[in-house]
Amino acid sequence: MNVDYTHSSTGTGYTSVVFCLYDIPSISFSDLISTPFDITNSHYTITMLAIDTSPKAMIGSVGSFKSCHPVLVRSPSTTSTPMSTASLQPSILSAEHLVAKRVFFRKEPGKGRHRFSTEDELAKTLDEANCLYWGAALMGMAYTFVDQMLKTGKVRKDVEKLVPRLRLVRAALVIPVDIDNSDSRANYLIEERISGTFVKYINNNSAVPARILDSKEAEIGLFLCFVQHIQYRLSDEMVYLSDFQGSGDLLTDCQVITGSDFVNNFGDGNCTAAFKNFRSEHQCNQFCCAFGLQALE
Repeated sequence: MNVDYTHSSTGTGYTSVVFCLYDIPSISFSDLISTPFDITNSHYTITMLAIDTSPKAMIGSVGSFKSCHPVLVRSPSTTSTPMSTASLQPSILSAEHLVAKRVFFRKEPGKGRHRFSTEDELAKTLDEANCLYWGAALMGMAYTFVDQMLKTGKVRKDVEKLVPRLRLVRAALVIPVDIDNSDSRANYLIEERISGTFVKYINNNSAVPARILDSKEAEIGLFLCFVQHIQYRLSDEMVYLSDFQGSGDLLTDCQVITGSDFVNNFGDGNCTAAFKNFRSEHQCNQFCCAFGLQALE
């Protein structure tokens, strides 16, 4: 299939490219180990996306590892393989507004952004996709625990009413069909676009809420610290999520945190030092107490 390089009428920075799109499914944590995110034999769709990579169109401030760009769906999607159970979930293409995120690196802190080689970029983008894949499962595990406890009627009502309903953005990995053309080799993560004021609730290397949060944001920050506690306990002290950020009920760019045995599994943001210190740095809060979690000592 040939790539269409026509520019969109919505802006001079848009370029339309045909991609293979792999939706990142949401599965249970119990199924996660036996079902890794793998594009080798996965269901995908063929779709044309227009992405505006011009600097002026970039969305928000540049993150530590990725830049964020507007994206439009330019053609209907064509299913390439039989539908699996996971692929029956809503596709990212059904979202009303999308963004495209592309990984980069800096040769020195604070200096200019550089792009990876095509092969390295795909590997780094797969790391980011894997964090979202694990992130959805870990958040699902936490909310399963929360809902089970709420059904018992043992959670204090004043705490129950504070429980937010959060989820990770739906996302997909997209790989260009024509990787031989130098103008269309970029790999991206496609995500639901988050509207509203963007909030960082917990930093990547921290087990406590960020310092500058208003009362409602601080409440969510405490709940997410509680979520970390659940994930740490229910995974047999193997893994939890950090770097929580987003707006409204949506979270994005979470980071999977593990011990040093898995340092290479979840990208450069896997801060194993934070994992090592989690037991001593986590501060149990009203959610931990109300839901019966034992203190980490």
